Amino acid sequence: MSTLRPSVTPPFPSLGLLALCVTLITYSVGHLGPLKPPPTSLGTVLLLGGILQIYAGLCSRRGGRQATTTVALLPLGLFWLSLIGLEIFPALGFGEPPSPAARVAYLSMWGFYASLLFLNSFQQHRLLQTLFGSLMICLLLLALGSLRENRVFLVSGGVAGLIAGLAAGYTALAQLCNQWQAALEDEEESFAP
Repeated sequence: MSTLRPSVTPPFPSLGLLALCVTLITYSVGHLGPLKPPPTSLGTVLLLGGILQIYAGLCSRRGGRQATTTVALLPLGLFWLSLIGLEIFPALGFGEPPSPAARVAYLSMWGFYASLLFLNSFQQHRLLQTLFGSLMICLLLLALGSLRENRVFLVSGGVAGLIAGLAAGYTALAQLCNQWQAALEDEEESFAP
């Protein structure tokens, strides 16, 4: 006789977290100095990452997951897509770069949104708290660095973004491993006499 185990669905889909991991790490590395990716590569990563986060947010809402998944992944996907217009297009020669005040306002607004996600994450796992807390710090430090092109704030924001990206990647991979292990255990139980 097999025992029934409650099915626990992770609060965030792994696809969305992996896309967030890749976009955060790629964007943050560009602020660390000599490892700055070319604008076309960065734009491609931001485009694909943003689309995957939007897709994961829509699928998770349809799949009956928490509303916080949709509230977090959809806007962050749109953030990466809007960042293409703000940074990548001017770097490629399409349009003028925004003024420092516009960049500060833009990044501060998204930093405030990340602070709301951080406050909401206190009911969830510590890794999600680390993810949203370091994302908030990353965006606010990048906003401060954009105000006067201060290299210390830009590099600190890049490091905070790397921490957020690693937390997102670790959370996604841990969720995938837990799901695979649960599937293997279910398979073993089905073969038991």
